Amino acid sequence: MAAALLAIALGMANYIALLRLKPEVSAIAWIADKPDYESHLVNINQRALSRARGAPDSFLPIYDVQNPGFFLLVAELYARAGAVTPLPLEISSIVLFNLGALFFFGWVYLLFSSLITAAFATAFLALSQFFLFFPGVTHTMPYEFVFFNLTLLLYLGFLRSGYRAYFFGALFAMFLTCMNYWFYYMSSWIIMVGLWWQYRGRPAIGDIAAISAPPMAALVFTAAMVMALFGIWPGTMRLLDILVARTFDVRIPGGHWYPDQHFMDAQAWAAYPDTVMYRLQWAYSIDTFWFMAAAGCTFVLLGFRDRRALVSALILLLGGTSWYYVMFQHTHIHHFVGQYSFMAICPIFGLIVSEALGSIWRAGGALASVQGSRAEAPPSSQRWQRVVLNMAVAAIMAGVGWKMIYPFAIRTYGLIHETVRLSTIVEARYQQAVQSICRDKGEVTLPDLQAASKDWGIEWRPSAIANTNRLPRCAG
Repeated sequence: MAAALLAIALGMANYIALLRLKPEVSAIAWIADKPDYESHLVNINQRALSRARGAPDSFLPIYDVQNPGFFLLVAELYARAGAVTPLPLEISSIVLFNLGALFFFGWVYLLFSSLITAAFATAFLALSQFFLFFPGVTHTMPYEFVFFNLTLLLYLGFLRSGYRAYFFGALFAMFLTCMNYWFYYMSSWIIMVGLWWQYRGRPAIGDIAAISAPPMAALVFTAAMVMALFGIWPGTMRLLDILVARTFDVRIPGGHWYPDQHFMDAQAWAAYPDTVMYRLQWAYSIDTFWFMAAAGCTFVLLGFRDRRALVSALILLLGGTSWYYVMFQHTHIHHFVGQYSFMAICPIFGLIVSEALGSIWRAGGALASVQGSRAEAPPSSQRWQRVVLNMAVAAIMAGVGWKMIYPFAIRTYGLIHETVRLSTIVEARYQQAVQSICRDKGEVTLPDLQAASKDWGIEWRPSAIANTNRLPRCAG
């Protein structure tokens, strides 16, 4: 059952990803705005081509000359190998997301020793709005996603087996995660230290130092590159500039990052908890209230049934939500940041489903046991109390589980249905427009596509096609 669930969920996600590989589909505004293709695809392609022609930061794993940027180095290498469109990188991105999902399944299974939990967690991840629309982007997301999940898979392999090679592999994967952007520095460190404490007891200073080495090395490496390009003091101030802006929306004198613009006022700060809830709702297509209610009931059950699983879930929650209680401004301005908690939200979803199914199974078993014993002797009141308790728990878990799953299912169906509907319409009209333009003019230009799409009744951005060197060519 687990394999079938994974195959269906990943199959659907990959179908949507392959649809979005078509230039005309990725130009549909309703689709393009979800992963922000302008920033995360068009922008990266243009930067890679520029660096391939020669730039001060060429061959350096750095982005905006102030952030870790291994992903941009990869894009540059693709451009130097001859890629002028983002298609090869988009395909690589989809492959990396799929590998990351499999690694995710592996570490969730190792952590909770439950195929049901791991399978439903991975299916929920694959069908989330985040996973339906981000495979294919060429920004940092596919790289940090695959390396983070590989980190935890190897790390849990080490904690369970004691095999040191897994530990060193996990540290190297953690370094690669951190060299892609800032997102997983805190979450990976908190989770790894917490799991060490859970599996092996209080970590020694040397153990903490080892786990801290990859993010510190990535930070030092990034700082060294910035300082080599700008000088020690200007480079230091550039890094400080992005730190204070992304956290508390503060600007330093002489800073470069939107020096005259602030994004958070008093109202935004007051509404910040609601903002976080909306970010999570967007990324996972959930009703956050019912998700929290179901998670709370599950945590109570785990407190009685499986405290080890409860502690693991709380460690994931503490690390997985760390971006939101530090990077306030970044969370406020970007709609997609809910995805950075996937390592907490998705396993908890799997635990909720697992506990709901287990509660129903236990309630059925308790009732069957009482009914089977009635022929021999009347069941004691204590056994009936147990039956009633199990039935009540099952009813509660089934109720909150349904209230959580139903909106997710409806929203996910809506996203898939609308994507397919819009893609079908635009593909047909795009082909007709290209044929007409080629017949009348012999060459397809951006103004021609803009004029042809005016009456489609769909917001469509052919500039995304032109800006990634994918304008169609007429035969002959």
